[in-house]
Amino acid sequence: MKTRTIFALALSLTAFLSWLAYETLLDTHNSPEVVNKSHHIKRHDFSLPDLSGQPQAFSQWQNKVILVNFWATWCPPCRREIPDFIDIYKQYKDQDFIIIGIATDDKAKVADFVKQLGINYPILVGGRSAMQVSYQYGNHSGALPYSIIFDKQGIIRYRAGGLMSKEKLLNQIKPLL
Repeated sequence: MKTRTIFALALSLTAFLSWLAYETLLDTHNSPEVVNKSHHIKRHDFSLPDLSGQPQAFSQWQNKVILVNFWATWCPPCRREIPDFIDIYKQYKDQDFIIIGIATDDKAKVADFVKQLGINYPILVGGRSAMQVSYQYGNHSGALPYSIIFDKQGIIRYRAGGLMSKEKLLNQIKPLL
């Protein structure tokens, strides 16, 4: 009797986890939303701490093309896209382009990861606060990575969950520079 109960519970748990993984896969691979300028979806200010614990207001980066990327050290697609972000930032940072990485996990792990990869753009750390900001910008499924691109006027031009390739990022930012 106990074996059957344990087996039934294990089977139910497996089915639930499979369904959850399938739903997450669907949410993180939705087609990106290229936002029409006529919608005038503007950025709103928020503040999150950097790696030294100092609060950083998002408004300090106005009048630039901005990629805001929500990520975590444990997220495989996040880890894959960051080296491309490092290269693109190095190439375009002098053309009014900035990347703001917003990590959603432990500050110590983030600091080690940033040092290990040599991340050259600003990193903010926010945990739940970061996920709330992500939600306010349309990430209702909690997908990671989640990327938003703002034009120089602060209007959202692109947002999507899932891996952002180097080519996709360049196609989005070049017309805005």
